[in-house]
Amino acid sequence: MQRHVMRIRNLDKETCWLLAQQAASIPDAKGRTDFMLGRTAVLLFAQFSLGERLSVTAAVRQMGGYLVYQGPGDSWHEDINRYSRQLLPVLDYYVDCLYVYGMPIQSWDMDIAELPFPVINAGSARAHPANALADIVCMKRGSKDFNGVVATWLGCANGTLYSLIEAMAYFPFTLRVCLPPHVDASPLKELADTMKSQVIFVESPRKAVTGANFIFVGCRGDLSPKDIDLWRLDVELMARAAPDARLLLSSVPADVIPMEKDVFCSPASLLARQAECRLRVHKRILHWVFSKD
Repeated sequence: MQRHVMRIRNLDKETCWLLAQQAASIPDAKGRTDFMLGRTAVLLFAQFSLGERLSVTAAVRQMGGYLVYQGPGDSWHEDINRYSRQLLPVLDYYVDCLYVYGMPIQSWDMDIAELPFPVINAGSARAHPANALADIVCMKRGSKDFNGVVATWLGCANGTLYSLIEAMAYFPFTLRVCLPPHVDASPLKELADTMKSQVIFVESPRKAVTGANFIFVGCRGDLSPKDIDLWRLDVELMARAAPDARLLLSSVPADVIPMEKDVFCSPASLLARQAECRLRVHKRILHWVFSKD
């Protein structure tokens, strides 16, 4: 049976820890190998994302593989979403693995069960397993077992937040979530209950940040100018976090909760390390999906 990476919850604890530990132990994140030599990966992106395309492309190419990229220029993703059971197997004639981005993969699990090639979710509205695992690798460098670690999410929800909540079943950190007033928290609360994850929902950014070891800066969504001022991550708000607190961006800088330059450009920002860890995780995922043991 082929291995797929669609959601964290579809993987077991041993696999998640293995991926995180092996990603962290790669001697050189940019090292080149021939593991993917002769293999072709297709990237089906229903939405544009330079960051995700770079992560996947670099991982495949640095491992000696080939790539076919299809962006959101036409209606192909509508056809695949409607006829996934019929169309996805056809790709086996052309490629060895499939990456999807920006597609509703919730109904795919039964469809992909018998596919002859691995499918990897490079990001969707309700799941972003690679980014969540990469951010956990970032966190792991500061805390090997996560006991006592408090992380905070500020801003709108995206696939990374959903995957972090799922990952908490395997990695025992505590997560505080502070969403803008217009965001419906019920799907996240239901997921937290299902996964029995230690998620604490708070209304105030000040309460969320206080004493936190890691701050995930989420999307700003449709925040009004008044709300943006209340949610701005400035030096004063950052000072309420733990003395060694670190920042993890969960979207491109232009889309996240606004940050003062002195915060974003400070040593607390792990933006470069996040990029490194995402490359590491994508390489380990490729090893895992093609592994026979």
